[in-house]
Amino acid sequence: MKLLVGNKTQLQKVIDSKYDAATSMVLRYRNALQVGGTDKEYSEYKGWLEKTSIREGARIFQLGVYKGVEIFILDETSLMHTKTLKSIDGCIAVAKCKWHGHEKLVFESGGNTGAALTQYGIRAGLETFMFIPKENLSLLNSKIFESKKARLLSVERPDHVKKAAYLLGGMDGFKHVPEKEWRFEASMLRGLFILESMLEKKKFDWLTQTISAAFGPIGIYEVLTHFRQDLGGVPRLLGIQQEANCPMFKAWKSMPDPAIDGVESTLPLLTKVMYDGKPQTYGTYQNLRNILIGTRGDLTTISHQEFTDFLKKDWDGKKILDRLKELGIEITLNHGEVVEKTGMIALAGTLKEIDRGLIAQGERVLCALTSGISEADGKAKPDFNISNSDDLNEVLYQITHAV
Repeated sequence: MKLLVGNKTQLQKVIDSKYDAATSMVLRYRNALQVGGTDKEYSEYKGWLEKTSIREGARIFQLGVYKGVEIFILDETSLMHTKTLKSIDGCIAVAKCKWHGHEKLVFESGGNTGAALTQYGIRAGLETFMFIPKENLSLLNSKIFESKKARLLSVERPDHVKKAAYLLGGMDGFKHVPEKEWRFEASMLRGLFILESMLEKKKFDWLTQTISAAFGPIGIYEVLTHFRQDLGGVPRLLGIQQEANCPMFKAWKSMPDPAIDGVESTLPLLTKVMYDGKPQTYGTYQNLRNILIGTRGDLTTISHQEFTDFLKKDWDGKKILDRLKELGIEITLNHGEVVEKTGMIALAGTLKEIDRGLIAQGERVLCALTSGISEADGKAKPDFNISNSDDLNEVLYQITHAV
């Protein structure tokens, strides 16, 4: 996979103006990337992207000024088909599978990725098998799994979810998705949107985002660094993790990480969808470290109490959720609690580092709001529940021997 453009003129030539970014970043920027194979093969793949795309939109707007810092929101929730940035991953993964003839897709998820892969997969006529921590079932919309082709498998221990998915995904006729390169491709499309905005409008001093394995920043900076000269430099990166599960932060700060056995329960987490206690197993930490060093960036964390305090902050006489609602983003609440906190953690971390002085007065920040609008109804029922290895073996046997 490579970027086919290196300057503003080339970028303008490959942008598909039939689609605006609010409709589909995938279709607007698909001609800017070469993902391998011959020109004919790549043309076939782009044809599948057109067929699988539903809506993978984004927009940038100014939230306001906080202690002299201009904050802009990269809204990747309100214009996405699945209400999270994972709509892009769903579109790309399903297009790849249709292109290569895969009919049975297997994936693990804390909620957002799996919801997107299920919706895009079922719409394309594929069978999907989603493994999720049992404690996260309440984060799902049961309507997504109404099709008989959409299988939902809950796993008692979160740190066993990935293993279960890889076992089924490695069996004949099944395809584990998404591949690592597909995740980078999805993030590069996001990077192209940010790039186009920065080339047309004002620059940003910082880019902030909640991270797990950091596929997002890695793909985004793959694009931005190619245009460093046109941009006059790239934004500094601030990655944010939840304090309850922050392996990348601990590695960056050279702190010992006692959670060597992974996350046994998602209940203590601030955002349950980011349950992976070992995201560095994807081999992305060095890439992230290089970006942090190259941009003079940093990582920070948000605790439960810090998140609660963040929601109470005064913003020109309004709370942050009210301010977002005025701008078209109504963060979903359940009994007064934010349902999907992942995107909001990025904004909480941004304000934290402004308060601490890392982000200085007069600077401009682009904060990625990757989620926040939830359609969960709490009624999703798994087809199978896996409590132990015996359960797993029995489930795998039933699935692979089904007529």
